[in-house]
Amino acid sequence: MNEALPSASPNVEQATPTVRNACGGAVPKAHWFAAVVHPRYERICRDQILELGQEAYVASQKDTRIYACRHRREIERIIIPHIVFVHATEHERRLLLKQCPAIQYFLTNRAAAPNALGHRPFAVIPEAQMDTLRFMLYQSDRPVTFSAEPLHAGDHVRVIRGALVGLEGNVLRNPDGTAHVVLTLDLLGSVMVTIPIEDIERIA
Repeated sequence: MNEALPSASPNVEQATPTVRNACGGAVPKAHWFAAVVHPRYERICRDQILELGQEAYVASQKDTRIYACRHRREIERIIIPHIVFVHATEHERRLLLKQCPAIQYFLTNRAAAPNALGHRPFAVIPEAQMDTLRFMLYQSDRPVTFSAEPLHAGDHVRVIRGALVGLEGNVLRNPDGTAHVVLTLDLLGSVMVTIPIEDIERIA
Protein backbone atom coordinates (compact mmCIF):
# COMPACT_ATOMS: atom_id res chain seq x y z
CA MET A 1 0.00 0.00 0.00
CA ASN A 2 2.84 2.39 0.80
CA GLU A 3 4.32 1.96 -2.65
CA ALA A 4 1.01 2.63 -4.44
CA LEU A 5 0.81 6.20 -3.18
CA PRO A 6 3.07 9.01 -4.37
CA SER A 7 5.58 10.63 -2.08
CA ALA A 8 4.92 14.08 -0.72
CA SER A 9 6.27 17.06 -2.59
CA PRO A 10 9.02 19.17 -1.03
CA ASN A 11 6.39 21.96 -0.99
CA VAL A 12 4.17 20.09 1.48
CA GLU A 13 4.11 21.80 4.84
CA GLN A 14 5.60 20.14 7.89
CA ALA A 15 3.72 20.17 11.16
CA THR A 16 4.82 22.74 13.71
CA PRO A 17 4.04 21.57 17.24
CA THR A 18 2.70 24.73 18.90
CA VAL A 19 1.46 28.27 18.48
CA ARG A 20 1.19 30.98 21.12
CA ASN A 21 -2.08 32.09 22.68
CA ALA A 22 -2.90 35.65 23.80
CA CYS A 23 -1.16 35.08 27.11
CA GLY A 24 2.01 33.78 25.48
CA GLY A 25 1.43 30.15 26.41
CA ALA A 26 2.09 27.27 24.04
CA VAL A 27 -1.03 25.87 22.34
CA PRO A 28 -0.86 22.77 20.12
CA LYS A 29 -1.59 23.66 16.49
CA ALA A 30 -3.92 21.57 14.33
CA HIS A 31 -2.95 20.61 10.77
CA TRP A 32 -4.52 18.67 7.92
CA PHE A 33 -3.10 15.14 7.85
CA ALA A 34 -3.91 12.40 5.33
CA ALA A 35 -4.95 9.09 6.86
CA VAL A 36 -4.80 5.98 4.68
CA VAL A 37 -7.75 3.71 5.49
CA HIS A 38 -8.91 0.25 4.49
CA PRO A 39 -10.72 0.03 1.12
CA ARG A 40 -14.36 1.23 1.23
CA TYR A 41 -13.95 2.46 4.82
CA GLU A 42 -13.59 6.15 3.95
CA ARG A 43 -17.08 7.20 5.07
CA ILE A 44 -17.11 4.92 8.11
CA CYS A 45 -13.76 6.25 9.31
CA ARG A 46 -14.79 9.86 8.70
CA ASP A 47 -17.97 9.41 10.71
CA GLN A 48 -16.06 7.78 13.58
CA ILE A 49 -13.63 10.69 13.70
CA LEU A 50 -16.48 13.22 13.65
CA GLU A 51 -18.15 11.39 16.54
CA LEU A 52 -14.89 11.74 18.48
CA GLY A 53 -15.14 15.52 18.05
CA GLN A 54 -12.39 15.87 15.44
CA GLU A 55 -12.75 17.49 12.02
CA ALA A 56 -12.52 15.01 9.14
CA TYR A 57 -13.15 15.21 5.41
CA VAL A 58 -13.55 12.69 2.60
CA ALA A 59 -13.11 13.99 -0.95
CA SER A 60 -16.43 13.00 -2.52
CA GLN A 61 -19.24 14.21 -4.77
CA LYS A 62 -22.98 13.61 -4.75
CA ASP A 63 -24.14 11.59 -7.77
CA THR A 64 -27.64 10.57 -8.81
CA ARG A 65 -27.99 6.99 -10.03
CA ILE A 66 -31.01 5.94 -12.13
CA TYR A 67 -31.87 2.24 -11.96
CA ALA A 68 -33.83 0.05 -14.40
CA CYS A 69 -37.04 0.63 -12.44
CA ARG A 70 -36.49 4.38 -12.92
CA HIS A 71 -35.82 4.75 -9.24
CA ARG A 72 -33.39 7.58 -8.50
CA ARG A 73 -30.90 7.34 -5.67
CA GLU A 74 -28.34 9.88 -4.55
CA ILE A 75 -24.96 8.37 -3.68
CA GLU A 76 -21.69 9.73 -2.36
CA ARG A 77 -18.97 9.04 -4.95
CA ILE A 78 -15.46 8.90 -3.46
CA ILE A 79 -13.03 11.02 -5.50
CA ILE A 80 -9.78 10.18 -3.67
CA PRO A 81 -10.00 6.55 -2.51
CA HIS A 82 -8.42 5.24 0.70
CA ILE A 83 -7.84 8.76 2.06
CA VAL A 84 -9.52 10.56 4.97
CA PHE A 85 -8.27 14.07 5.68
CA VAL A 86 -8.01 14.80 9.39
CA HIS A 87 -7.62 18.21 11.03
CA ALA A 88 -5.86 17.53 14.32
CA THR A 89 -2.93 18.30 16.55
CA GLU A 90 -0.03 15.85 16.68
CA HIS A 91 -1.34 14.44 19.99
CA GLU A 92 -4.84 13.99 18.54
CA ARG A 93 -3.41 12.33 15.44
CA ARG A 94 -1.66 9.71 17.58
CA LEU A 95 -4.85 9.01 19.54
CA LEU A 96 -6.83 8.48 16.34
CA LEU A 97 -4.56 5.58 15.38
CA LYS A 98 -5.82 3.78 18.49
CA GLN A 99 -9.42 4.97 18.34
CA CYS A 100 -10.12 4.26 14.65
CA PRO A 101 -9.17 0.71 13.59
CA ALA A 102 -9.84 1.54 9.92
CA ILE A 103 -6.82 3.87 9.82
CA GLN A 104 -3.80 1.97 8.53
CA TYR A 105 -1.28 4.81 8.76
CA PHE A 106 -0.73 8.50 8.06
CA LEU A 107 1.22 9.58 5.01
CA THR A 108 4.70 10.93 5.67
CA ASN A 109 6.66 13.55 3.77
CA ARG A 110 9.28 11.34 2.13
CA ALA A 111 10.96 14.37 0.58
CA ALA A 112 11.84 15.72 4.03
CA ALA A 113 15.05 14.88 5.85
CA PRO A 114 14.71 12.19 8.53
CA ASN A 115 15.32 13.00 12.18
CA ALA A 116 18.01 11.44 14.37
CA LEU A 117 15.93 8.25 14.67
CA GLY A 118 15.50 7.98 10.91
CA HIS A 119 11.82 9.02 10.97
CA ARG A 120 10.41 11.51 8.47
CA PRO A 121 7.71 14.01 9.52
CA PHE A 122 4.08 13.38 8.77
CA ALA A 123 2.99 15.29 5.69
CA VAL A 124 0.68 18.24 6.21
CA ILE A 125 -1.59 19.47 3.45
CA PRO A 126 -1.69 23.29 3.17
CA GLU A 127 -4.92 24.88 4.36
CA ALA A 128 -5.36 26.72 1.04
CA GLN A 129 -5.30 23.45 -0.94
CA MET A 130 -7.90 21.91 1.36
CA ASP A 131 -10.15 24.97 1.00
CA THR A 132 -9.92 24.84 -2.80
CA LEU A 133 -10.53 21.09 -2.90
CA ARG A 134 -13.66 21.36 -0.76
CA PHE A 135 -14.96 24.33 -2.76
CA MET A 136 -14.46 22.47 -6.05
CA LEU A 137 -16.23 19.33 -4.87
CA TYR A 138 -19.08 21.12 -3.11
CA GLN A 139 -19.92 23.65 -5.81
CA SER A 140 -19.24 21.79 -9.06
CA ASP A 141 -22.22 20.56 -11.06
CA ARG A 142 -19.81 18.56 -13.24
CA PRO A 143 -17.93 15.37 -12.34
CA VAL A 144 -14.56 15.90 -10.65
CA THR A 145 -11.86 13.31 -11.32
CA PHE A 146 -8.64 12.39 -9.55
CA SER A 147 -5.22 11.40 -10.88
CA ALA A 148 -2.54 9.95 -8.62
CA GLU A 149 0.07 11.68 -10.79
CA PRO A 150 0.57 15.45 -11.03
CA LEU A 151 -0.88 16.65 -14.34
CA HIS A 152 1.13 18.85 -16.68
CA ALA A 153 -0.88 22.06 -16.79
CA GLY A 154 -0.55 25.33 -18.68
CA ASP A 155 -1.90 28.81 -17.92
CA HIS A 156 -3.06 29.78 -14.47
CA VAL A 157 -6.76 30.62 -14.78
CA ARG A 158 -9.81 31.73 -12.82
CA VAL A 159 -13.41 30.61 -13.38
CA ILE A 160 -15.56 33.70 -14.08
CA ARG A 161 -19.03 32.18 -14.54
CA GLY A 162 -21.07 29.28 -13.26
CA ALA A 163 -21.18 27.40 -9.97
CA LEU A 164 -17.38 27.42 -9.60
CA VAL A 165 -16.91 31.17 -10.12
CA GLY A 166 -13.74 32.29 -8.33
CA LEU A 167 -12.04 28.90 -8.50
CA GLU A 168 -8.38 29.19 -9.51
CA GLY A 169 -6.13 26.51 -10.96
CA ASN A 170 -4.08 25.52 -13.95
CA VAL A 171 -5.66 24.52 -17.25
CA LEU A 172 -5.39 21.68 -19.71
CA ARG A 173 -7.01 22.71 -22.99
CA ASN A 174 -9.16 20.33 -25.04
CA PRO A 175 -9.96 20.58 -28.77
CA ASP A 176 -13.73 20.36 -28.10
CA GLY A 177 -14.06 23.85 -26.60
CA THR A 178 -13.66 22.82 -22.98
CA ALA A 179 -10.81 22.92 -20.49
CA HIS A 180 -9.78 20.86 -17.51
CA VAL A 181 -9.16 23.17 -14.55
CA VAL A 182 -6.61 21.36 -12.41
CA LEU A 183 -5.90 21.61 -8.69
CA THR A 184 -2.58 20.00 -7.76
CA LEU A 185 -2.42 18.46 -4.29
CA ASP A 186 1.25 18.35 -3.38
CA LEU A 187 0.80 15.17 -1.40
CA LEU A 188 -1.56 13.07 -3.50
CA GLY A 189 -1.72 14.12 -7.16
CA SER A 190 -4.36 16.21 -8.93
CA VAL A 191 -8.11 16.72 -9.12
CA MET A 192 -9.72 18.30 -12.16
CA VAL A 193 -13.09 19.45 -13.49
CA THR A 194 -14.21 20.25 -17.04
CA ILE A 195 -15.17 23.90 -17.67
CA PRO A 196 -16.22 25.64 -20.92
CA ILE A 197 -13.38 27.79 -22.27
CA GLU A 198 -15.57 30.91 -22.27
CA ASP A 199 -16.13 30.54 -18.52
CA ILE A 200 -12.47 30.98 -17.58
CA GLU A 201 -9.99 33.83 -17.79
CA ARG A 202 -6.23 33.81 -17.73
CA ILE A 203 -4.53 35.25 -14.68
CA ALA A 204 -1.45 37.24 -15.61
